[in-house]
Amino acid sequence: METTLADQALDKLSKHTGIKGVFIPITNRKTDIDGKVTLRFENQIQIERNVEVKKEIRKHHIPQLQQMARENAPFLLIADRLSPTIKQMLHEAGIDWLDGAGNIHFKDQNYFLWIDHHKTTPGKKVKGRAFTKTGLKVVFLFLVDKEWVNKTHREIAEMADVALGNIKIVIDGLKEYGFLIKEDDKKYILKDEKRLLDQWISAFIDELQPKIHTGTFSYLDEKDRNNWKKLKLTEGTVWGGEPGGDLLTGNLKPAKFTLYTNNTRAEIMKDYKLKPNPEGEIEVYKPYWRVDPKYPNIAPPLTIYIDLMVTGDPRNANIAQELYEKYIAD
Repeated sequence: METTLADQALDKLSKHTGIKGVFIPITNRKTDIDGKVTLRFENQIQIERNVEVKKEIRKHHIPQLQQMARENAPFLLIADRLSPTIKQMLHEAGIDWLDGAGNIHFKDQNYFLWIDHHKTTPGKKVKGRAFTKTGLKVVFLFLVDKEWVNKTHREIAEMADVALGNIKIVIDGLKEYGFLIKEDDKKYILKDEKRLLDQWISAFIDELQPKIHTGTFSYLDEKDRNNWKKLKLTEGTVWGGEPGGDLLTGNLKPAKFTLYTNNTRAEIMKDYKLKPNPEGEIEVYKPYWRVDPKYPNIAPPLTIYIDLMVTGDPRNANIAQELYEKYIAD
């Protein structure tokens, strides 16, 4: 897939600009990159770049790509589809890119080329059976504790708070993607968890996060914002995102606040002295898990990791990686 996608993008680039490109895939997987590309300009100047090839890029991929670009300079990202927002984020992060329509952002000591007026054909999104709103809740349970893949369907349905009939559909979907394999006749093993988590986050942004969003608020009193740690949360309400990251690491001063609660908007405003504000700094969501909390007033570490990664903020990504290593990785 990577070879085809890269060759198609380079072919479009050649047709639009006359710049010829050759992609050489790397079969030695000791390196992070997918291959190398040689770009030849009409004046016969030749430029080489290390290349990563992706179908689509989301905000949570940006910090990882920044690190990859630093470690594999000079670097070029080739992606089939890039939204205008992502293109701007890549520009600000200093990451050069080429998309499937032949648009390109390229900069070195001698050249700065930014072409972005060729339309990308929207891809048909394939919704895997494991990555629907319901499936995401089940997969989250497996990611929190992989032993759950071997519980009964009834136990899984109860803990994930989904209908019993969905469990087989989700498990079959995970098998189809190669994330769930048989160890023996009675036991399954969850495989490639980091890739599964990355795919989960992309689906979460589209399928689940908008549906559990209660509202956006701001504090009535700035003093409450500065003293957020002293805020007494009602039962079942927990901090996620940046506040959760700070409570677990002590190393993240929140600029944005995330709360998870089943309380109504009226209860939220009354209990926490908040006011609705579309531009506010407080995002409130309904919990999508039933995992017993290990820490008072704090969402599961995996939820906080996801919240931080979704922002695409390098500062948050560093804290997320710290959480991953300390609380999530085996």
